Amino acid sequence: MLVLASRPAPILIADAPVASQVVTTLEDHARSRRLARLATPGALVYSSVFPLVQLGLIVEYPGRAEDARGAVLATAAYLPLHLRHVRWATEGRLPPHGMWTLAALTAIVVAALPSAGVNWLPVFAVVALSAVLVLPWPWSLLTAGVVVVAQVPLAHAASSPLPDANTYYAFSVWWRASALFVPVWLLGAVRQRERARQALADDAVVRERLRIDGELRATVGAALDSIAGRGQRAAADLDAGELRALVDESRRALAGARQLITRYQRPTLAAELEAAAALLTAAGIPTRLDLPPGLLLPDDDAELRTDLRSATTEILTAGNTTSCTLGLQEVDGRVALVVHPHEEATT
Repeated sequence: MLVLASRPAPILIADAPVASQVVTTLEDHARSRRLARLATPGALVYSSVFPLVQLGLIVEYPGRAEDARGAVLATAAYLPLHLRHVRWATEGRLPPHGMWTLAALTAIVVAALPSAGVNWLPVFAVVALSAVLVLPWPWSLLTAGVVVVAQVPLAHAASSPLPDANTYYAFSVWWRASALFVPVWLLGAVRQRERARQALADDAVVRERLRIDGELRATVGAALDSIAGRGQRAAADLDAGELRALVDESRRALAGARQLITRYQRPTLAAELEAAAALLTAAGIPTRLDLPPGLLLPDDDAELRTDLRSATTEILTAGNTTSCTLGLQEVDGRVALVVHPHEEATT
């Protein structure tokens, strides 16, 4: 039985049909994972729109066939490099050899300007965006700013017929680069956060394994060392009393090992509550246990354990929980799990 209390008044959702809050949350998480797999291809398609639209404008421009040929060749050369930068940015990582691919992309775009004409200037937004995605702070913003400001002399050198060409092309490059950067950066930030959460969870598992290893060394390991020492002395002295003591200690060590292994195979409900709190805390959600004194914990209640695991999964996947309290209370004669997630304030 599970009670969720994200607000002051708890809401009982145990024994609910398929449309319960926990099931709905898990289904939403599965749907989010499916959408996440489409995020990178979507970002690549989105990042191709402006370059291809600009290429179409150049091709359709009347009387400039030589411009179209140069623009098509240059687009075919620089676009794969640009999409490579975007793909790595959606993962929240810098592309390997990014400085070289950025230099190649810039060289291609600059070299195509004389043949592609003044309509090629908005393509410099790709250079500004790639600079932000590839270069470290603060050089990324500085380079992007230089690319934007450079549109003023470039528009003048290209003899643009627009009356306000200097400001128009500078604003066009800035606006396009910003429109492309924001969704790509957000996607990369989300994936960085997910990796951080996974790393924290993995760290919690490693620390738990180290704790178990230390406990085994302190109990079974110490007993085995003592048994080995007694065995060596008994073999050397042929002491019957030492042999009996060795057998008794071996039996005690074996019984202790069995109890320890049984405890790890079937953890108590209190141990599972402590593990859930440790996992949430390691994932950046400080969690406190609130267990009423004198309450008998039903270690054989499989449904309660399932509710605990489902609630832990829900909190981890929600992404907006700042802290949490896990507790137990008696509801209708049964022990129920009570979860108090404290969420970030939204405006």
